[in-house]
Amino acid sequence: MNADKRRFGLPARFVFICVYLWLVSLAQAAPRWNVQFLYDHADSNFAIEDLDCPTARHCVAAGLIDDKKGHEQGTVVVSSDSGIHWTQYDVKERPISLFFLSDGLGWMVTDRGLWSTEEGGRSWTKIQTRKGILQTWFLDANHGFITGLKGLLEETTNGGKNWAPLQLGASEKIEGIQSLNFDIIEFRGNHGIIVGAPDGSAPKIENVGAEKGAASEEKVTVLETLDGGKTWKSASVPVDGELAQVKMSGKGFAVSLVLYSNPKSPVGSYVFKTQLGTREGRAIFAERDRVVTDIALLDNAGAVLATVEPPGNSTQAPIPGKLRMFQSRDLKVWREDDVDYRIVAQRAVIAAPDATDIWVATDTGAILKLTELAR
Repeated sequence: MNADKRRFGLPARFVFICVYLWLVSLAQAAPRWNVQFLYDHADSNFAIEDLDCPTARHCVAAGLIDDKKGHEQGTVVVSSDSGIHWTQYDVKERPISLFFLSDGLGWMVTDRGLWSTEEGGRSWTKIQTRKGILQTWFLDANHGFITGLKGLLEETTNGGKNWAPLQLGASEKIEGIQSLNFDIIEFRGNHGIIVGAPDGSAPKIENVGAEKGAASEEKVTVLETLDGGKTWKSASVPVDGELAQVKMSGKGFAVSLVLYSNPKSPVGSYVFKTQLGTREGRAIFAERDRVVTDIALLDNAGAVLATVEPPGNSTQAPIPGKLRMFQSRDLKVWREDDVDYRIVAQRAVIAAPDATDIWVATDTGAILKLTELAR
């Protein structure tokens, strides 16, 4: 009997160890968002407004640190080693949005103007003093655009030294442009769009997806260029809800995020896919307990969604909820990834320089990176 135990006991333990190691390897390979940066101070909060990672090695996040005494400090954090280490820098104004062309060259919109950097976000130079800018986009180091409140649409061809109103053809003049806030700008090569919504407009949704007439529509103004901004065409598009984001794919379609603020709405957000050149779209993501706050389209035709799980039964609770991340390879089947349990947010933004290096930042001071893509 002792001989049998010696003969069969060791292999049994060996098999157990092999199975255990296999299970551990599966757990390690599962898609997971791990914290790389966390602003953890009991007396203050770092609300990250935007995140941009022009390459897989360089990332910049910008936002506002505020404390219980009412003190506010604009802040930028920078990583040049794929998020392993982050360095914090103070900035003089409140950051609103970021845009980078390369690891070194980028721009930052603030509450009082536009700044540029040639050092990857470590130092900034003010190039435009103006309130009301919301977004910027540069096609190269010289040719760029700013958009914002009260019909702000301007263009530069000398790196921001001089700005001029966007030139629209006589047939494309926008009636009541001063009442529009242009807060979306997106380019894919020479194909670009700018979207403006009525100032102070709010969605008045009674029942999304219900019978006709249940929801009131808002009309947004869409400007489109096919030649890098030389000429623009405008159109008025009805939208049920608030058009919060539009992302264009190189594969001939766009993905848009529509938010619903009415507590009676069955969901807090819808994500739609629309073929470019048409107005007919189909919903590709909507869940009652997941409110989408950002979208990233990947070069491999997949996508990643940042969502928040609202606490309680309301999609409009004014307190942070659990961060929930989703990814899809075909924009049809979505997989929810594992996220560090500590992370809560009201809003999260994604940066994806390629299909394998993806980050998300929250308005509660956390930056996470996806360690493994869904297979």
